[in-house]
Amino acid sequence: MGTKILMIALDGATLDLLSPWMAAGELPLLARLFAEGAGGTLLSTVPWATPTAFASLATGTNPGKHGVYDFGKLIGDDYTAFVPTNGRHINGRSLWKILSEAGLSSLVINMPMTYPAEAINGRLIAGIPYPSGSPQLCHPPELLSDLARQGWALERNASDDLGGSYADYYQGLVDLVKTRGEAMAWMLQQDQPDFTAVHFLEPDQAQHRFWQFMAGEPRHQPNGPHTDAILRLYKVVEAAMTQIIAAVDEETILCVMSDHGFGPTRHQVWLNNWLHQNGFLTLKSGTAVRLKQLLYRLGLSPAALREAAPERLKLAILQFFERQKGRALASEVETEGAAQRKGIMDWLTERLAIDFHDLDWAKTRAFSTGTTAVGYVWLNVAGRDPQGIVQPGKAYEQIRQQLAEALRQWEAVGQVQFCEDIWQGAQLQDAPDIIVRWAQPTTDARYFQTRFSSHHLIKPVPNDYASHRPEGMFVWHGSGVRSGLKIDADLLDLTPTFLWLLKQPIPSYMDGRILTECFTLDHSVQTIEMDVETAVSTTKPMTSAEEEALKNSLRALGYLE
Repeated sequence: MGTKILMIALDGATLDLLSPWMAAGELPLLARLFAEGAGGTLLSTVPWATPTAFASLATGTNPGKHGVYDFGKLIGDDYTAFVPTNGRHINGRSLWKILSEAGLSSLVINMPMTYPAEAINGRLIAGIPYPSGSPQLCHPPELLSDLARQGWALERNASDDLGGSYADYYQGLVDLVKTRGEAMAWMLQQDQPDFTAVHFLEPDQAQHRFWQFMAGEPRHQPNGPHTDAILRLYKVVEAAMTQIIAAVDEETILCVMSDHGFGPTRHQVWLNNWLHQNGFLTLKSGTAVRLKQLLYRLGLSPAALREAAPERLKLAILQFFERQKGRALASEVETEGAAQRKGIMDWLTERLAIDFHDLDWAKTRAFSTGTTAVGYVWLNVAGRDPQGIVQPGKAYEQIRQQLAEALRQWEAVGQVQFCEDIWQGAQLQDAPDIIVRWAQPTTDARYFQTRFSSHHLIKPVPNDYASHRPEGMFVWHGSGVRSGLKIDADLLDLTPTFLWLLKQPIPSYMDGRILTECFTLDHSVQTIEMDVETAVSTTKPMTSAEEEALKNSLRALGYLE
């Protein structure tokens, strides 16, 4: 029998947590894999975000080639229409498609950016983001039904309603992990594909939600119910991994990896406020916008109202709108108690917020938007953007350089780069013009910022939470893997290494290198000359229902307001 590969993706897993837990004997499986295998830190893509990283893993290319820079992109004349990215937007063939064309089989379960499910030699269930109930969630079409008859619902994920309380949400994550572990073991017992990939989103979501309760965090309670929630979740993941690993044969090489790391967030930045204050972004001069600006100057931004407004003020606002029978409020907000007051505040702050509708695009030279931890800045380029005013060529370069130099003077900024300094490829045309990395890793700009929700440039977050870091993790284990090797790698190195292990030629357009030093194997290296443009997939339009369902999924995961 030939070499087989099992890849287990633990979304957001970080050695900052795993290493001390492994040393303390809390995670014996992962400790054994690292002791007997080869691994270390896995540097993610820029940005270190799930859609970009997994698009790179699927194709073996950087975002400049596959074209995915975020969970979505702006379209429309007013710059506010948001289109969620998914598998349709990835340029290039996926690893499992390449293997299918070579006659090798794959089992791909819940890997992000795989909706709509493509036909492969094997089985595939799409991962986030995807619209629930879509007939394009799996291949073959009956796969989810077959699993449902066994009692497993693999179309569920952490964006579904897992319950409102912390305890209910945690239990929902546990149930998802257990279900996937059992279903994976069952499927692998049916047949042994050449390549298997399964994704666990739950570590990422547990860290987003429960990091605030860990030791050293402001909301930590030594004996609190959620203090060890993340560790307990990882133990459940280890149990699922044990089931899956037990189901594969002895020729299988295991790779456990994460798409990015994790860490606490202390401050949030509002890059559009900085662009406005420094003359690169201009607001309209109408009465409504001037009134909003006045409220912001008084400290009454939507974020401030949400954080600081006392219940009595919220109730007074509610009673005012009830007396006025305010425009269709009954259909827009919750109807009882605190939920109703929250609904009123949501409704009110939406209308008080300065947003992209309030920009004077005829005078705006640059703007920022995105859902990632880095800051994305686009110049408002004539001929590229709907109401662009920056002329391509010399004027573009002058303004971009001027803006970059100004940003470097802001104490919140650590590094300013141009898109071509980070990415390469034909899809660079869709990239932001400037990428800002913050001076402190605990600073975050992760929100889709067509709305100026705060009047600050940078401020402490009101509720401590955690977000992504560029340093993920990986470990190889199995026959032919060097034992006890500590080594760092780049996420882009995994895909050509998978192909090499399966004795397949590596397309010349792939960006990573083969991690031969992790193995004792003497496989020859084969390459095949291929231009990435010959491997571009056709982007098919989404239906409006699909688009809205994808947005709802991203909102539930915390990536959209």
